[in-house]
Amino acid sequence: MGYRLLTLFCAAVIVTGSTIAWAHEGHPHRVMGTVTMAATDHLMIKTSDGKNATIMVNAKTKVVRGKTAVTSADIKPGARVVVTMGSDKAPLVATEVQVGTAEQPTASAAAAEHGHN
Repeated sequence: MGYRLLTLFCAAVIVTGSTIAWAHEGHPHRVMGTVTMAATDHLMIKTSDGKNATIMVNAKTKVVRGKTAVTSADIKPGARVVVTMGSDKAPLVATEVQVGTAEQPTASAAAAEHGHN
């Protein structure tokens, strides 16, 4: 079941655009990828095209998993995220972080799920 949720989340990412979708000035900017490090004040994200992004989070940052509000402390390495920012100028500050509903499976878990050991 978790694999299906991950597949649906990845499909949504593909449908909504490339791994980094920078909008025009005055519009939201989004970064999609996998969290490589999470701290109380920032996230490090690896996009699927291999780029790294460091994005600040603060008390005004809205963090959700599905439709449920969570905190930045609930974001763990390996989580798939879509981060919305008001600007693409440094420092990047998140206005919203959407956390995937399923964590990425490890290589050994994926192999076990598909019957490979």
